[in-house]
Amino acid sequence: MVHTVGIIGANGRVGASAAKGLAEAVKEGKIKLVILHRPGNAPKGFDTLHNVELRVLDLESPASEIEKSVLGIQVFISALGFPALPSEPKLVDALAKSPDLITYIPASYSTTWTPEEEADPPLTPIIRFIHGGWDRAKEKGIAVTPIYTGIFDVYFFEYGFVGCVVKQNTVWANEKQLQNRIPITAISHLGDALARIAASPDPYSIKNTTHSVVTFWPSGDELVSLYTKINGKQATVKDFTEKDRHEFRDDAENFGAAKVGYWDKWASGNWDYETGDKVYDRSYSGEGIEETARRFA
Repeated sequence: MVHTVGIIGANGRVGASAAKGLAEAVKEGKIKLVILHRPGNAPKGFDTLHNVELRVLDLESPASEIEKSVLGIQVFISALGFPALPSEPKLVDALAKSPDLITYIPASYSTTWTPEEEADPPLTPIIRFIHGGWDRAKEKGIAVTPIYTGIFDVYFFEYGFVGCVVKQNTVWANEKQLQNRIPITAISHLGDALARIAASPDPYSIKNTTHSVVTFWPSGDELVSLYTKINGKQATVKDFTEKDRHEFRDDAENFGAAKVGYWDKWASGNWDYETGDKVYDRSYSGEGIEETARRFA
């Protein structure tokens, strides 16, 4: 029996990529699709597709209206962007009342965090912000299918989440980080994985499963070589010092403690994407790391 997948946030980077893959699954007869969108902001290109329904959903609406909007959906994908994450618990409250929901994929796309990191005062509010919907789902007792990722390609190469902007031809890393690998996730890879997971023939098979989607694993030294090649001159290595670490941890406004969390894991080499029962996605067949980085150069 064909199940129905719902997605919210289809106008954003992650959501648009996932919606594209979901539309292909619809054409192949694997699923029906419901795209929830803000009033007057329907994503383009879906209104003529058979078995695709566009539903208006304003997360500022009364709870009863949100509850109606999520009915009939078995697998729900949240691709809400950062500004909308505070509204995700309200969405989860509505999902918890749906008799149709099988599992919910929260918009908590980030690395794994240990209990010690979750209890770290500068990190705690950031992790709670990212995991707001997931945490509410635990409270409500609904099934969750979380997906861990590396740093998104645009955040790594263009925005410099950990100080490695390809245009600036600079890699911000200490000696250990130069030797160790850092996870980068292409948004196109995440979108494809979301669509593939949600369109699984048996939606119950993904209930309460955990997934990891990481596209590239370059070491700091490999990034130096890559940036040198792309920019045509030797890349600069900027040492990441203890002073830098403390200054970033104090920068709550710009999620500095989260950035340091990634830098610390990079230095230790202790990532947690393939441990336990996590399903590590190995299906990526898109562009390589050089081609990806060049898009942001």
